Amino acid sequence: MTHESKDDVFLEKVILFLVVLVGLLLVFNQYQFFWISQTIWAYISIALILALAVLISLLFIENKPEHKHQVMQEHELKSETKPFTLIEKITYGMTAFIAIVIIFNQMQISQASSLLGFQGATGLTSKIASTKTPLALTGDPTKDAMAIVIPRGTPFYGEALGVSFEDPIKSLEIIAQLDPAYGRNKIQLNAQEEKARYISILTTPTITCEFCCGVKTAVTKDGRPACGCKHVWAMRGLAAYLIKNYPQLSDDEIKLEVVKWKGLFFPKQMIQRYIEETQTGQYTPDIAALLLEIDDEKLKEMKQAVASQNTQSSGDVQSSIQELPSMVGGC
Repeated sequence: MTHESKDDVFLEKVILFLVVLVGLLLVFNQYQFFWISQTIWAYISIALILALAVLISLLFIENKPEHKHQVMQEHELKSETKPFTLIEKITYGMTAFIAIVIIFNQMQISQASSLLGFQGATGLTSKIASTKTPLALTGDPTKDAMAIVIPRGTPFYGEALGVSFEDPIKSLEIIAQLDPAYGRNKIQLNAQEEKARYISILTTPTITCEFCCGVKTAVTKDGRPACGCKHVWAMRGLAAYLIKNYPQLSDDEIKLEVVKWKGLFFPKQMIQRYIEETQTGQYTPDIAALLLEIDDEKLKEMKQAVASQNTQSSGDVQSSIQELPSMVGGC
């Protein structure tokens, strides 16, 4: 009997250790998930894990050796099965419910981690950051402007959507169909926070297709489309997609991704605008978004390069710009 009692105590210690270890791992994973998706569900998940830990602790306290010995004595005197106590019912019910929630959240963590490039205990290394490549400035205002305004390669969401900066016409059609207003594959923004971000981003002047249609914003203050051309379908669609699928991005980062496509759609006008605004140091929101990835030192170098142009080189710049297309893709 004594031997069995010692084995039971040892088993309880092992179980308690495993419960604590798994609990810590779950809290750590939820902490990582919090940084991927800072929503109320992340807070609820952590709170539920802590609640589960408390309930399991209460269950262990209730079933401590002294209590178990008393129960065994009572069981010897009384052969019928003793009904679950209230705390046991609550604990078992909450354990089952929280287990389901945790499994669901672990699936979300796995999906989000794969999407963002999760690197384990060292933290998150976002694929967004991995796409940033240092600009090789040449000192030539036109070449530097093209490097900033016209993106190359594939964006971090490119594989998921099947789009690439190298094929702007095909990509235009794909992201245009995500437009919440007119697209065939509409992105549905159901949460109030998502809708508010959508309106805030797309009512920013110049985050739109003004070179094509003359509109000042992509949507109105109540979220209705301000224009029906395909270019702004794409801008609205991409903004909605990123808000929905990459909620950790800031509004400025989403503007940057939208304006990258604007640079592809309207290369001549955007490069012209960039050079003009670099001379004055006053930037419209679209150009300011493109400069988010440029550090201050490089930005200073580019301003100096533009300012040092002589009359002849200025004429060469304008000539080079005029050779660029005014619009890529149909309106």
